[in-house]
Amino acid sequence: MRETVEQKALEYFSSGYVCSEAVLKTIAEKHGIDSPLIPAIATGFGSGLARSENGLCGAFSGGVMALSLLQGRSNVGEPKDPLYHNVQAFKENFEKAFGSCECAKLLGFSLSSPDAGEKFKEGNCKTCKCDLYVVYAVKEVEVLLGNR
Repeated sequence: MRETVEQKALEYFSSGYVCSEAVLKTIAEKHGIDSPLIPAIATGFGSGLARSENGLCGAFSGGVMALSLLQGRSNVGEPKDPLYHNVQAFKENFEKAFGSCECAKLLGFSLSSPDAGEKFKEGNCKTCKCDLYVVYAVKEVEVLLGNR
């Protein structure tokens, strides 16, 4: 039985990759892209933009990076509108599904707060919340790319 993108993303996420890395790495590999720059390019986007106040969800950011990787421009003469359309749709759909694209709003607290680690563990946030965002991101990116 073939492993789904959702299963692969969760495997990466549970093995220690941050949310943004797991999403980008999964989508890149699904499309035959293997580079040492992935997941490194996504690392700073994890944990709500490196635990920033009002930072975007890392899974969402990873999805935007994955769309950009596959639909972004290689030179200034290429169109950007197809990518922009998909990023806008991804944002709208993510917000519709979860109410926000901001990490703190999704978790109910900011990862920049001093007691964030304790709250994250107590609330079992990785499993109860973040796993859902990672799975949604890879599924929705594949839908927007026309692969579902």
